[in-house]
Amino acid sequence: MTEYDLTIHCGQLLSMKDDQCEIETKKIIAINGEKIEAVLDAAEASKINSKKTIDASNRLVMPGLINGHCHLSMNLFRGLADDLPFKEWLFDNILPLEARLVSPEFVRIGARLAMLENLYFGNTTASDMYYFEDCVADAATEFGLRCVLGESVADFGPPDQRDNPGNNFKILEKMMEMQKSNPRLIPSVAPHAPYSCSDDTLKEAIAFATQHKLPISIHVSETKSENQECMEKFKKSPTQRCFDLGLMERPSIFAHGIHLSDEDIKLIASTNTGVIYNPESNMKLGSGICRVPALLKAGVNLGIGTDSVASNNDLNIFKEMDTGAKLQKLANSDNTALTAKDCLRMATSMGARAQHLENLGQIRKGFLADIICLDLRKPWLEPQHDVLAQLVYSANGSEVEDVICHGEILMANRKPLKVSNEQIFEEAQRYRENNEF
Repeated sequence: MTEYDLTIHCGQLLSMKDDQCEIETKKIIAINGEKIEAVLDAAEASKINSKKTIDASNRLVMPGLINGHCHLSMNLFRGLADDLPFKEWLFDNILPLEARLVSPEFVRIGARLAMLENLYFGNTTASDMYYFEDCVADAATEFGLRCVLGESVADFGPPDQRDNPGNNFKILEKMMEMQKSNPRLIPSVAPHAPYSCSDDTLKEAIAFATQHKLPISIHVSETKSENQECMEKFKKSPTQRCFDLGLMERPSIFAHGIHLSDEDIKLIASTNTGVIYNPESNMKLGSGICRVPALLKAGVNLGIGTDSVASNNDLNIFKEMDTGAKLQKLANSDNTALTAKDCLRMATSMGARAQHLENLGQIRKGFLADIICLDLRKPWLEPQHDVLAQLVYSANGSEVEDVICHGEILMANRKPLKVSNEQIFEEAQRYRENNEF
């Protein structure tokens, strides 16, 4: 009899193996340590022994979702400065708020609230970009979630280095040490954007990433004005500028990529740069619509993200898939422009490749055991004619019952196992009451 640390008995399984969106029934996922050891037929149950078992025989099991771009600690800004033009929203509201409020305490409290939200929506991996990312790393460690930790670099005097120049690189060095004891933490150099970083700043970030073999996360071509200003100043697009400086020689992740030319897309595809589609944030800020069909046709690895709750209001990837697909259908006057299957790939298997994360986003032997179990017995999901379509167009995230990350059960029957909800809510509310927003 073969023994495993954990087995999950699946009623329905969406493994995303080889990017294939196919539902299998009556399977057993066998896990040892942090990895999937085997995917077996239910008929083999009598031949195995397990230290822990999850009965998901009446649930759908799938890879944990990947939130490809977010600013987790900005959860404390939820509902502020809504319905403003992008420049007014960012430069007149968000940046001044950050200058006044952002501190290690702010980042820690906001990150804890965001981690809880990620957990409830089944996001086992979040690709973050912010300040004092070592505090985000502490929150991710507390919750047991996987996190790409993008420590920001910019010319505008970010909060974590205003009084301590170079602190961002010290934080990155600290996170590299933290990663040695917690492989769920993935440090990333995160220059804010081409428009907020000089050539010298970008070169410094690239050099550090190259020296320490780190990925690079950056906002690129989020607005038309960004592109226009770059063309006026540098006579090239933001993507071309990143390419010419050598940034795309590193494993890179471009957030947004809305206003990309055909030449930009060719450069992105040729360098295996990942692009993260953030439909709801882009819509809310009026930034534009990412050329998703063109990117997919070029072979670019696309992920899907929420951006911050200041420009979206939640971290719900199920909603993002629904909105993202419908937006592309409308923009392209083609209801096949972005399918439910494409969205599921972007949230799991292809989304992992967009982040340059190996052995993630699929339920198969040797891959990391990041898995969620969903209860589909809901009025809004019946009858189940097409489960894949209903995951994208009908599910809302409340169906997530169990969450496993790195082989560890973090939520069971919709109850977080490692944290106290009330403590986190009270902490966030107390911070709001004691500070001027």
